Order: sequence, then structure tokens, then C-alpha cells
Amino acid sequence: MFVLHIRFMFFDSRLTNQAFVSIIIIKRFSLKVNAKSVSFFIHLSPLRARKVIALSQGFSGKETYNKIENAKTFDIRALSTAYHFPFKPSFEPCFEVYDFSQIIFVTSGTAIYTTEEAEYEVRPGMMFYRPAGKRSMYRWETEQASFALISFVCPSEAMKTFEGKPFLLCEEERATLLDLMRTAARICEPVKRTEGIRGMRLRSDVPSVVLNFVYASLERFLIMVYCRLHRIELLVDESQKVNRHMDDVGLINDLKRYLSENLSLSLTVASIAEHFLISQTALKQKFRKETGQGVMEYFTFLKIQKAKQMISSSSKSFTEISEELGFSSVNYFSKVFKKEVGMTPTEYSKYASKRRLLAEVEDA
Repeated sequence: MFVLHIRFMFFDSRLTNQAFVSIIIIKRFSLKVNAKSVSFFIHLSPLRARKVIALSQGFSGKETYNKIENAKTFDIRALSTAYHFPFKPSFEPCFEVYDFSQIIFVTSGTAIYTTEEAEYEVRPGMMFYRPAGKRSMYRWETEQASFALISFVCPSEAMKTFEGKPFLLCEEERATLLDLMRTAARICEPVKRTEGIRGMRLRSDVPSVVLNFVYASLERFLIMVYCRLHRIELLVDESQKVNRHMDDVGLINDLKRYLSENLSLSLTVASIAEHFLISQTALKQKFRKETGQGVMEYFTFLKIQKAKQMISSSSKSFTEISEELGFSSVNYFSKVFKKEVGMTPTEYSKYASKRRLLAEVEDA
């Protein structure tokens, strides 16, 4: 009979594993505990002693494991501001330059984002990025507008991905961005102007770990958008069919909204695919799968529905209507209209007038 003495300090996890293996194998042991260590006095037969020693050597902790270092693509260093504007701000637009980066997400209304290189229209559901150290400005084209913004310091080279043209966010990206913006606005308070600085500071009653959450959420949001823009699909497992379907539904809803808000444009599959940062093939496949229609077929349907409404309720000429709906000529408009409705615009106008007269007679 052998007596095996195993002693380990509380902070030594490797020896804990050795003791654990021994306890599984044998049933008879005695235990002594003091403030800093635990000792096992185990009574073993020669055969069992050899088994315990062999197994415990497998957990000796001498093996070398590869360690994957976290080379951060985005490194958020500081937070400057986080606001949600439920209405159009009253400030006068002008070119500005800051020592921090800024993301602005439009929830309603239409904005014009201007850099020193170009000017872009920003519609609801879209975000634009104002890089640190570069002049830019934005103004509102509509009377009603709402948006959210967050300003932060991130010197990472990957931030250049977001410069330039605004782009539409998918539903998960929107939810992530708005959630972190609301959280940041909730846990921070404005700095008093009498202190000689501007911006926000963490409220005294908020633990710093909550701010860590905002930083991590912002980095997660940037990673999500970065991967989508660079078509990196490794974040989603192929087996997650439900999530993929939900993403497709969100994309199609965004696309439908985009088409209905841009009936005056002569959009093509190529221009729509570029706007949504997706290939033309994938766009057509996803749209038909969810709606049973082609993208341009649906866009034409929306235009003709709008044309029918305008013919019935306005005094505009067919030429004015065709121009307003982005048709290349009134003749082409008439041709498409007859194909979709089964009658020419003139015939439909007469038909709509008769219906109005009948409705008026019935009401009388």
C-alpha cells in the first residue's frame, strides 16, 4: 500500500487539476486544509498509484499552447459626445473640423453631407462618417428631421473604410448603433460651459464598466459594418439559416422603402446594388425570393401606382407626371403605363373621371 501526498496552493490551478484526477480514480483519501493550502493523503495500491501518477503527468502544465493575440482593428480611445435630436436643430450649417471622429445616423428627414471633395444626399436609415481632422458640414433639406450622433477618438487605420459616401445600415446595425448611442447619452452629462471645455463626462454615479460596454458596443458596430462593406462573411455560420433569413427580410424592407422614396429617379439594378453594397446577382435573388417579383418590376409597379394617383387627383399633364416619375419620355411612360394598367394614361384619366362623377352622384 502506497500513500500519495498531493499538496497544492489555492492559486495554483494546474495542481488543482492533478488532485482532481486523483480524486476521481480513488475513493479513500484524507484531507487537511489550512489558510493557504490543501493536502490530500491518498492510500493507494501499487497499480492505482502508477495510474494516478501517469494521469496526473498529463496535467502537468508543461505543455506549450499557442496564444492568439488580439490585434484590434478598431481601438476606441475616448468618447466625446452622444446625442439624439428628435427634431431639426436650429444651428446654422458651416464647415467644421474636429480632433475626433463622428458618426451621424439619420432617422427621419433628408440631409446634405458636404466634404471638400463632394456632396451627398443622406436619407432615413443612412449614416455618414465625419473623420477627425477633415473639414465637412451637413444641412437639412426638409423641415422635419431627426438624427442621432456619437463622437469618439479612434486612430485606427480601418476607419478610412467609412469615409466619403453615406450608406444604408441593415436592421441589426441600426439597432446596435442606436442602443449604444442611447446608453452613452444616458450615462453621460454635458460639461458646463463655465469649465472652459465642451462635450460630455461620465456621470459620477455610473461605474466605469458601463462605459466599457459603450466602447465595446461601438467597436462591435464598426466591425459589423466593416465586415459587410468588405464582404467578410465569416461572422455568420452557414448553419444559422434563421438569422440569415431575418437579415434578408431586413434588407428587402430597406430596399422597398428606398425605392418608394426615390420614385423620381431612374434607378437601375446596378445603382441599387451599389447603394446597398451587394452584388447585382445576390440582390435580384434575395428580392425575388422574398417578394416573388424582380427588383425593377416592383419599382415600375410603384411608379405606375403613383402615376395613377397623380392622374386621378392632380391637374398635372402626362409630360409633367412622366418627368416627375423619372421616365425618359412621355411616350415611354405611356407605353409602360398601358402595359401595367391595360389602358393608356388618357383612357385611365377618363375612367378615373367617370368614377369620381359616379361617387359624387352616390354621395348626393
